[in-house]
Amino acid sequence: MSGILLPKKSFQPNPIVANFACFGAMAMWGIGFPVADVLLQSWGSLSLNALRQSLAVGVLLIFWLAADGWMSIYNARWLKGAWVGGIGFGIGSILLLVGQKLSDPVTPAISAAMMPIAGAALEVIFDGRQLKLKLIIGIVLALVGGYLATGTNLENSNFGFGALICLTAVFLFAWGTRATTRQFIDMSPIGQTTLTLSGAAVVTSIVYLVALGLEFEEATIGILDSNNLSMILIFSLISLAFAQLLWIKAAGNLGILLASFHMNAVPFYVMVVLVIMFNHSWDWMQAMGAAIVACGVTIAQWPESKLL
Repeated sequence: MSGILLPKKSFQPNPIVANFACFGAMAMWGIGFPVADVLLQSWGSLSLNALRQSLAVGVLLIFWLAADGWMSIYNARWLKGAWVGGIGFGIGSILLLVGQKLSDPVTPAISAAMMPIAGAALEVIFDGRQLKLKLIIGIVLALVGGYLATGTNLENSNFGFGALICLTAVFLFAWGTRATTRQFIDMSPIGQTTLTLSGAAVVTSIVYLVALGLEFEEATIGILDSNNLSMILIFSLISLAFAQLLWIKAAGNLGILLASFHMNAVPFYVMVVLVIMFNHSWDWMQAMGAAIVACGVTIAQWPESKLL
């Protein structure tokens, strides 16, 4: 039988499963925002970011070893993974923090709502994607819903150099996601995620060490009591390691454009976490925004018809 080549079974990703994976990824990612607010009261942003990335990679490496074995790790294209993850997720995460510092907390939230535009641009440029009517409608709904889901007002934001940096971070994250799912297609999702996040961990750690040497305030090591340690684990493992794994798996099935729609509902998930854990008031406008995003996701993936 060794000389007989059997035909490979065709695998068709289940769009329902992929969309639920996106939902799970964004919900877990959203948990990190209120947790980060608490941690940043004593931690510097650069030190917390470097610790978060490193802890996430450490845990993912264990899962990768258990799932695919040592040889998969040994044979991985580490330099290329470091390049993709370092730029897309490492520099991207740092720029988002810098952009917020130069503007306000509202600007990054509104900038992140441009993720579908970034996804569309990448697929049009690199994949020759044709933007049909149903896809355009879906993008518009995702943008409108994403803006409403932030619960913010455009008049309260500062669209200057900080906003430009935030938008750059969003495009880098979209590029990093697409590159991860396309350039490492021979690897499993756990391998793709760990490989590229390792690059992000290296970049954020180097930036942290430089900032520490220059005695920047953002390199401050914060409180390490039991309460903060538990929040660091949530921030690193649930909101990054497991969320990124689901995100990469879903984006590999749906493509960066369709997967990016789900990101615009993240502010709604954050609001739900605040309501449950911090007695925050319910915002129906944000809930409406999330519903509009869901409509955009549905329309964009609706089966082909003569009208659309």
